[in-house]
Amino acid sequence: MTVTTPTSPPVPGGDQDVDFDALAQKFVAVTRLRRPRVHLAIVVTLGVLTAVCLLATVTRASAVPLIPVAGFAAAAFAARRARTASTDRQLVTHLVAVAVAVAVSLWSMSFLTRTFL
Repeated sequence: MTVTTPTSPPVPGGDQDVDFDALAQKFVAVTRLRRPRVHLAIVVTLGVLTAVCLLATVTRASAVPLIPVAGFAAAAFAARRARTASTDRQLVTHLVAVAVAVAVSLWSMSFLTRTFL
């Protein structure tokens, strides 16, 4: 009699084998990115962040706060592409691009504020 060990350690939720594709499917299902309200919320958030950069440009009388706007534009482009994605893999890829672009823009805002202003 041989005893086989499980391929992965037990997870508190009960799942033992978690495949990346299954994880991506769960991620897409949870976030429901195919709904227009989520896309509207992303676009509105990007618009507010861009407005903050424009307001900082006027307030500080410097063009330095305009640098993160390029990242917000890239995030808006990726959000637009995510809306028309045909597969879940493309949807997750575009969502990751949105998240990375926003994170880099927020980091650049803080870096520029500490360095130049």
